[in-house]
Amino acid sequence: MVEGYLKKGAGHFADCTLGEGGHSEILLKLFPEMKITGFERDSAILERAKERLARFGGRVKFVNSNFSDIGREFGPGNRPDYILYDFGISSWHFEESGRGFAFARNEPLDMRLDRGGINAGEVVNTWSEKELSRIFRVYGEEKWAARIALVICERRLRAAIETTGQLASIVMAAIPRKFHVRNVHPATRVFQALRIEVNAELASIEKGLAAGFGVLAEGGVMMAISFHSLEDRIVKNFSRRMKHGCLCGLEPQRCLCRNGAFAEVLTKKPVLPQTDEIAWNSRSRSAKLRALVKLKEIPADGL
Repeated sequence: MVEGYLKKGAGHFADCTLGEGGHSEILLKLFPEMKITGFERDSAILERAKERLARFGGRVKFVNSNFSDIGREFGPGNRPDYILYDFGISSWHFEESGRGFAFARNEPLDMRLDRGGINAGEVVNTWSEKELSRIFRVYGEEKWAARIALVICERRLRAAIETTGQLASIVMAAIPRKFHVRNVHPATRVFQALRIEVNAELASIEKGLAAGFGVLAEGGVMMAISFHSLEDRIVKNFSRRMKHGCLCGLEPQRCLCRNGAFAEVLTKKPVLPQTDEIAWNSRSRSAKLRALVKLKEIPADGL
């Protein structure tokens, strides 16, 4: 999905969501002159990426940080030619981390990517019914948010909810069986919402896109892969603002900015994975890629 936007086939590539290094490994093989700076907030998975990419030596720099801090690594005289965001979490987090990202395994409710701050268990067991309902409704787009929050608060009075299995069972019981969707676990949206809240994912995306565009070289390409509508909406809105030169953040009908375009949008519609990609990587089925090219700098007091 990404390779077609690397027109020069060289330069400096910022992999803002390095994960296990899959994207970077492909690019380093395809483009022998390319150098990569990879950002990964989870130190455990970063070590796996280092092992995977060790054979490329000094062509790769590893940064144990959230991609929203990209401005600390790049600046005048040191700008990336390409930036890639691959939002969400990796297969390793679901399958091997043991942190409770998936309800298929009975694990402690944690869901933190960097082991800092509040974990999912604390949210589930201490936050108010109103706040839980808000999280499930806004971040999970869950129609049964209020009902699920009510049942969680009732159940935690008897005993703390400590594992993914307990939480998944509670959510399943809270939603009437006739409203269960075939082949989709009823707890899917709740787990997504908790993960987003615990890791402040949407705020990081908004900050990271602005910071990344600020350091991107003129003529450079920014790409973002989203996996659900909340992520994609942020990317789409940011791309539209850069296309229309909007710094005020108001709706297009109300925007009075007269800056001219800061970027050209390369994807009128999001690029979707091909059938063969979905066949060997089922999680890619919901992926959407958007890309833009930077035309000019934003004023220092802009975004």
